[in-house]
Amino acid sequence: MHRIKTFLVALAIMLIALASVKGIVTAAQVQRIHKNGRFVFIDGGTKAGFVLDATVCIYTSSGKKITCGKVHKTSDSKAMVGITREKAIHIKGGMEARLVDEERR
Repeated sequence: MHRIKTFLVALAIMLIALASVKGIVTAAQVQRIHKNGRFVFIDGGTKAGFVLDATVCIYTSSGKKITCGKVHKTSDSKAMVGITREKAIHIKGGMEARLVDEERR
């Protein structure tokens, strides 16, 4: 009887953990900005969930959102996100790029 209780408690903990993982936001870092100012290169690719036409927002280290854009090109380990030139001047290498969770909109 004791083993069954232990198993049920472990199963309940795993289910709670699995349910909470669903809302985790995927993030990457800005590597560089394209010379024309229309694209940002990030270090997250398709393996991290950055797929074509996904919406990505760029944030400062303090958590302030600078701009959002769509993924134009991607590989397994990196992606290219389209942004406006006006916002590109505020973006620096090392800033956080977060994938927008479609369900939370």
